[in-house]
Amino acid sequence: MTSRTRILIACALLTTLPICATAAQTSKGAGTGTGYTLYEGMVKFSAPPTWPAIMQKTEGTPQFIAFLVKDPADPGSGEAAQVSVEAKLLNDAAVFPALVNAGINKARQSPGYEPRTEGAANAAHYVALDGKQRYEYRETWYLNSKILIHVRCARPLLAATTADWTASYEAGCAQVLGTAKPH
Repeated sequence: MTSRTRILIACALLTTLPICATAAQTSKGAGTGTGYTLYEGMVKFSAPPTWPAIMQKTEGTPQFIAFLVKDPADPGSGEAAQVSVEAKLLNDAAVFPALVNAGINKARQSPGYEPRTEGAANAAHYVALDGKQRYEYRETWYLNSKILIHVRCARPLLAATTADWTASYEAGCAQVLGTAKPH
């Protein structure tokens, strides 16, 4: 099942069960976005208020929240930008580097993989195919005590996407990445 299919299923579920998308929402901050928590507040982050949470699991392990990011260029294309934050309780924090390496290696095995930038040891920025559509991905892994936090931003590279929308999406992704980082 492609991520596009998962997003469409989640959207259908969201329209029938709107309450589930707000269960992990903690607060609305003026200009700062909406706050969310996982693991009873041990993982905190915020996302732009215009990004609806479409899927979530806030009990057990792993826990996650996924957002749908509307691009005016994508109506009818079947493509959708999405951002997710996943948190997983580790038995041993020493396995964190191996899990990050496995995630980065998985990204490198994606069809049509092209690295965008190299840099942080716990991050990947690349382009790959999802079905026949090229997507740009930003993935970052953090460790908060014994909780692995994985933030993934993915957007289709559509010809009609505007520079303003791209800048807004990038700022929102940076907001999620920055606020999910343990301090």
